[in-house]
Amino acid sequence: MPFIGIISNEITENCIRRCILEKLKLPESSVLFIKEKSIENIKNIKFETTEILKKMLENSTYVVINSDIEDNLELIEDLNATVITYGFNSKATITASSVGDDEMMICLQRTICSKNKENIEPQEIKVPIYEDASCTMAVTAILTLYSSIK
Repeated sequence: MPFIGIISNEITENCIRRCILEKLKLPESSVLFIKEKSIENIKNIKFETTEILKKMLENSTYVVINSDIEDNLELIEDLNATVITYGFNSKATITASSVGDDEMMICLQRTICSKNKENIEPQEIKVPIYEDASCTMAVTAILTLYSSIK
């Protein structure tokens, strides 16, 4: 079963895949990627498909989700997994405080319990930009889970 479920668009998925699998040396099977396009397709398919997707996410320990894509939020209702949202949405767990040319300030707005059961307190973190701001926020969320960013 996947340890982390990530819901994002395709461009961000490719960036996240390169960054976290390289930096954390995670096996591909530990991360479940769900694209925005997949969610759109599910809306056009039977209700059962949505339930299967929710079951897959329920088996994830963490779900990292782009809160700027409103349709994503329906998928996280009633999940037992720890949900970490990222995006420019002011209510996201991880959002951008400021974005420069090569680096950005990420604001962790709520305490996250890492994989090692360590509490990562709200704070601002300066990080290099990985391709774009959305990817950077997602990668920061995942690296924070692994206590690789504090």
